[in-house]
Amino acid sequence: MKNIKFLFVALLVASSALWSCESDDDTDLSLALEAPKDVGLVFNITQDNSGLVTISPSGEDVTSFEVFYADGTDESIVLALGENAQRSYAEGTYPVRVVATNLGGKTTEFTRDLVVSFRAPENLLITVSESATSNYGVSVSASADFETSFEVAFGEDPALAAVPFMEGDVVNYDYTGVGTFTIRVTALSGGAAVTEVTEVVIIADPVTLPLNFESSTLNYNMIPFEAAVSIITNPDISVGNLSSKVVSIEKTGALTYGGVVVPLSGPIDFSGPQSLRIKTWSPMPIGTKVTVKMESSDGAISTADYDAFTTKVGEWETLFFDTTGVDTTQPFSRFVVFFDLGGAPTNDVNYFDDIELADGPPILLPLDFEDTNRIYNIGTNNGAYSIISNPVPDLVNSSNTVMQFVRPATGPNNYSLVAIVVDQPVAFNATTSFTLKVYSPRVGLPVWLKIERIGNGGLFQEVTSVTTTVANGWEELTFNSFTGSTTADLRNIVIFFDPLGTTASPETIYIDDLIKTN
Repeated sequence: MKNIKFLFVALLVASSALWSCESDDDTDLSLALEAPKDVGLVFNITQDNSGLVTISPSGEDVTSFEVFYADGTDESIVLALGENAQRSYAEGTYPVRVVATNLGGKTTEFTRDLVVSFRAPENLLITVSESATSNYGVSVSASADFETSFEVAFGEDPALAAVPFMEGDVVNYDYTGVGTFTIRVTALSGGAAVTEVTEVVIIADPVTLPLNFESSTLNYNMIPFEAAVSIITNPDISVGNLSSKVVSIEKTGALTYGGVVVPLSGPIDFSGPQSLRIKTWSPMPIGTKVTVKMESSDGAISTADYDAFTTKVGEWETLFFDTTGVDTTQPFSRFVVFFDLGGAPTNDVNYFDDIELADGPPILLPLDFEDTNRIYNIGTNNGAYSIISNPVPDLVNSSNTVMQFVRPATGPNNYSLVAIVVDQPVAFNATTSFTLKVYSPRVGLPVWLKIERIGNGGLFQEVTSVTTTVANGWEELTFNSFTGSTTADLRNIVIFFDPLGTTASPETIYIDDLIKTN
């Protein structure tokens, strides 16, 4: 028997030695854990004047909590994550403390006053605000005197339990759809007495400008007449219109005025731009008339008809409707859209999208500076621009209007430039090129063309060092062999004039007719 016992002890010692040897090679990853965070306490006081309180600690990266009751004793309880403790308190205020510990032994402390009062809460105030992240969301907070905690019910699902929270907390809730709901906030005391306040909220998806028909939850409530109208998947996603959804319209009646009413949730805000832009796609001949007018919600008040005419067949384009003189004091809250108003039905299916207020027609390629209605978004560096009458029309450029750029006397790397933002992204492929008419005071003026993303000049296509060959006369320069990062949203067109400073003399340069070619 002694030999057997000795053998057992020897094996035990050997095993222990082996374990010790292995553990020396291990890395204790728990030491790298951060201390617990977002530690908190929620108190739920039984509503029977007994003072029984359920204490629920919470936090992240926690393995255990130690809750100190703070009721005049040094007693505490250790709880695992998800557990709670119960304790009976007399009326009073108790600084309940919790120490959260993680796997590595790091701790975080948090103290919250527990107020045990059997008096009904007074001066209950609630705040209900719209969510910053959801069209259907609300945020609720509350304050009161003599309360110990709050509960909020959001009025959507009667079977859903009220959410407990403390003063200073914000409770967020997302409704599943539109509707009118009654939010009820209850302030709890340490006894049976409670105080309640309700507030009615209306959850709605307003139909407002700009109107793009992309929402899956909005009810657009369009009203067709003598036409078949629906919101469909964009049949031609292209640079002209990258939207997923558009409106399809086809005259189906025998009458010539088939169209659709597009209502908004409220009157149009004319405090900014007052004219209109609409993207359209039509298979009908160039010059097809598109008509729009604005009406009050019941149609009793309406504007005149405003017309624009297509310039493309089977392509998206943006039409401008000049509504100068419209009575902006009237409560216009819907649009009426017609294609080929007055013409007999042709069974052609047309599309429109993106109704918006605008100051002028869209800025698109080609850029020719001829349309006096256009309002350009132009910036410069080391120079000044103006749009003027063509000072030297000739056979190369007989346009009426051109851009003048005055370049000051500057040194090397002066980066004199003009930047023009267009409303439609410029698409590139292997054969993309541009032409630009330039009037230079000298031969050998370097002109660079760069088209970049707004706010991020590191995404661009660029051609450098195309030089003029004519002095004091118009010529057409060609830009191809672009280099840079191809992206889908290049809208800032930048034209540099002698950016490396080959001459320090001031110069007046004219440009016109930037045209994309293939």
